[in-house]
Amino acid sequence: MRDSRSICIRDRRLPDDDYYMNSRNCTKIGCKDEFGNCPILGVDSMPVQCVGQWVEDKYFFLERYLNATREARRKFSDKKNAVFIDLFAGPGRCIIKDNQTEIDSGGLRALQRTEAPFNEYYYFDIAKHNVDALDKRTADKTGVHLNKGDSNVLVTQLVKDLLKKSFRYHFAFVDPFGPDGLRFETLRELARLQRMDMLIHFPIGAIKRNLPSWINSKDTILDSFLGTTIWRDKLRGASKSNTFKILIDIFKQQLESIGYPDEGLRMAASEESIYAGLSTVPIRNTKEVDLYVLILASKHKLAQKIWSSVIKATPNGQKTFF
Repeated sequence: MRDSRSICIRDRRLPDDDYYMNSRNCTKIGCKDEFGNCPILGVDSMPVQCVGQWVEDKYFFLERYLNATREARRKFSDKKNAVFIDLFAGPGRCIIKDNQTEIDSGGLRALQRTEAPFNEYYYFDIAKHNVDALDKRTADKTGVHLNKGDSNVLVTQLVKDLLKKSFRYHFAFVDPFGPDGLRFETLRELARLQRMDMLIHFPIGAIKRNLPSWINSKDTILDSFLGTTIWRDKLRGASKSNTFKILIDIFKQQLESIGYPDEGLRMAASEESIYAGLSTVPIRNTKEVDLYVLILASKHKLAQKIWSSVIKATPNGQKTFF
């Protein structure tokens, strides 16, 4: 049941629902609500997340990887044992604020695989109206499990349930808005599953904005995100240009500590110099500002071989050089 609040839908208002902001212009600064949703509803009169056009790059690499791994996934899919997990699913659809184009989120795109499809889908979101919208948008699909709440908390029960069956392949799309949404302990919990590949959004932009205040504080969001406090000592005295290489090095070491070998870690980065020696592709906003790094964590070298091939070309068809 919907809350009795007011929603601005394109050029009309629903007087019974004032949850969303009153602005009709999705291009205005600060147009998102606390859950990242737009002040206007989608064409189906349900919530949509407000995103920049660069989000298509992220979904491009997600889809390419899911397509490229279909044969490796098939032996699990054919036995109904392929599992997709989206820890920050949102309402399932987005609107690109620059041109008001509506697109499916990563979670819904995974649901559209026709070859070697996943058999079960676990979607998490902290907002009830997002979960309700996702429920309606996936109503005709089978194997969908919706979970309202903090994925960092709910993941423990999810892993407990998934461990009941041993022969499974799991893929987790870990795409928080910023470092405050994800705790490293959540990745540690997911890593308990034997076959668990994770595509992780490492939020460079959000960390850059907050780093000056975090470095002189304790128990910060970055401590929780990285799962360690050693970053402070490593950053003190380091040059600014080396900041993110150090942070990503630490994150990589943390992933190795939970069972992901060096050969199973590669990334698509927004700046070639962030992590020298690894394949990189640009993921930047329209002002060429670095936003995030996509990191694929896998326990199998075949996954990295595929990922390295996937990210050799950008969404506009350009080749990357490294």
